[in-house]
Amino acid sequence: MLPITFGLAIALSLIMLTLTLLVSARRVTLGLAQGDMTLYPYQDGGDEQLKRRIRAFGNFVEYTPMVVILVGLMEWSGTQTVFLFWISVAFVLGRISHALGMFINPHFPLPRIMGMTATYVVLVTAAYELTSVLV
Repeated sequence: MLPITFGLAIALSLIMLTLTLLVSARRVTLGLAQGDMTLYPYQDGGDEQLKRRIRAFGNFVEYTPMVVILVGLMEWSGTQTVFLFWISVAFVLGRISHALGMFINPHFPLPRIMGMTATYVVLVTAAYELTSVLV
């Protein structure tokens, strides 16, 4: 069993569900407003809010699989549980920060910057930790 990886995957799946529901809800809202629910199945229709929601979701799915794999490999290789817990928390908080930054105010990039910084730190730290296993 890999309890930290399981917990991370569960937490991230809930964030992913939230992000995808926000995209779907905006598509429905826009479709209802125009009287045609089929208008926005694949595109953003130029709606700035929908664009931000799509990119928040896209950014999430671009980074999340690799981090789950890295945490799983570290846990499998015997990395300390406390380290795994905190790196997982940092990633989850970073993903939340990034998404909130995308939704709240596109002209105030600090939450997005904080989220991406956390993501980069987690990726580099995990990669470094795994290279020490190989040596």
